[in-house]
Amino acid sequence: MEEEQISGSINNNFSDRSNYNSSHDTNPNNYYYDDEEESSSSSHNHQSKRSKHAPILEEEDRISAFSDSILLSILSFLPINDAIKTGVLSKRWASLWTSLPSLSFDSGSFESFEDFTKAVDDTLLLHTAHKLTNFDIQFEDDYDTVLNPRLDLWVRFATNAKVEKLSLHLWRPDRFDLDRYQLPQHLYANKFVSEFNFSCCKILPKALPHWSSLKRLCIWNSALCEDVIRKVLMGSPRLESLELHQFWGFTRLDIVSESLRKLVIDSYVQHMFESEERKLELELVAPKIECLEILGCFYMNRCRIKDVSALVEAKLDFDMRMEEEEEDDGLEEFQDILRDILESVHHVKKLTVGSSCLMALSIMTVKHLPSPSSKCKCLTIASMGEWDFPKILSLLQSSPYMETLVLDITSWGYMWPARVRQHSDVDYVVKKLKEIYFYFKSLLLHLKSVKILCSAKTFHKKEFILVVKFLLENAKVLKKMVITKPWAMQNPTRNMLRESLRVAQKLLSFPRASPNAVVMFPYQ
Repeated sequence: MEEEQISGSINNNFSDRSNYNSSHDTNPNNYYYDDEEESSSSSHNHQSKRSKHAPILEEEDRISAFSDSILLSILSFLPINDAIKTGVLSKRWASLWTSLPSLSFDSGSFESFEDFTKAVDDTLLLHTAHKLTNFDIQFEDDYDTVLNPRLDLWVRFATNAKVEKLSLHLWRPDRFDLDRYQLPQHLYANKFVSEFNFSCCKILPKALPHWSSLKRLCIWNSALCEDVIRKVLMGSPRLESLELHQFWGFTRLDIVSESLRKLVIDSYVQHMFESEERKLELELVAPKIECLEILGCFYMNRCRIKDVSALVEAKLDFDMRMEEEEEDDGLEEFQDILRDILESVHHVKKLTVGSSCLMALSIMTVKHLPSPSSKCKCLTIASMGEWDFPKILSLLQSSPYMETLVLDITSWGYMWPARVRQHSDVDYVVKKLKEIYFYFKSLLLHLKSVKILCSAKTFHKKEFILVVKFLLENAKVLKKMVITKPWAMQNPTRNMLRESLRVAQKLLSFPRASPNAVVMFPYQ
């Protein structure tokens, strides 16, 4: 009933802000307090009523003592619909939401596009804040370009309010649909926005953008060309982070920027008009960036790194979509591409390798080919699978300067090809460890810290126990090994807990090359 009153109040007084305020100052609030007072007087005398409600009034006074800025900060964490509903709490709250510095609208919270667009219109008309920190529009379903003129007005509202973070997520089922929302040209001349997030939008500046405050730019599902990227970089002198997700349209990426420090390249999409037999080669030239992430699928397109001389941190978690009958050929090419990239980033201090890249490294292991040598001091192997334990040996072998090792074995990753799985059993791990035992003893001279993220299932695996035993016996300067959440399981039985304790005791009993090594099992 209260929701209907609120909605009706907003809709009926859409064009009259004073009527909107007065309607919320009277009926909803008076009804709320009168109802409570009537209920209390019917069951208690005056003295007991005061005693019963004293703690509640004291708690309300504490909330009222907060400044508007604190209350607005709290409301900013609520969906806009819930923030508006707080107007029935008291006279002070009636119009407080209209000063929210952050506005986020999600079409999934409404039954129809008509309800959604009307709610956005009504909210913006009643909004009174002169400055916005965040403005977010999300269409979870198919965005209809009929709404383009209205969306232009919403974007203009945000820019007039000097918004700092602007996000437009206009999802469409056909990622190659050319009929998309095109960013208005006035948006390219904005000195206030520090972060842009665009999904399924046309980015076509006619002139050089003037984004003097922009620090972070994220683009999803968009066609991009070299000229657009060049203009964006030239017009954003303070840009620090550039993220390109599921993009297409260019084959060379030259990053000429003195300010850019982080670059994320996630999934080059094969365009519907491009021949399936045509393999593109994405070249990356970015001599100033410090952090590089190559993620997602590249659909058999090659990715080469020409210059990343200032790179400090790299994350490699990409794969190449392969047909079932061409699995072996695809893995061979994947291996060659990954090897080239590893050689290009051999100088980084932090290296993260995902499960999809471990698949390519497995081919090197089977062929007894070492991974390219790396100077990294912190190596993270993310999302290791059931068959990945032998593959990490190749990475360890190529990282003689490693001081920190992080292993994420909470998931089982990919189901590798049979010719890889046959080299991944316990006997093979033992054999491989014996083969490189003396070599590894000289390689683990710098390893000081090991962190293993595991699940209850992987915690009991023999391969996991062997790797822990090997590290403890050969890391001469190891200070600590942290094994996190080995007991994180739903409804564990007493036997399961007893077995976990038995494994933990076994790990603690292993001899340690370092007299200062400590093994920890933090319980969370």
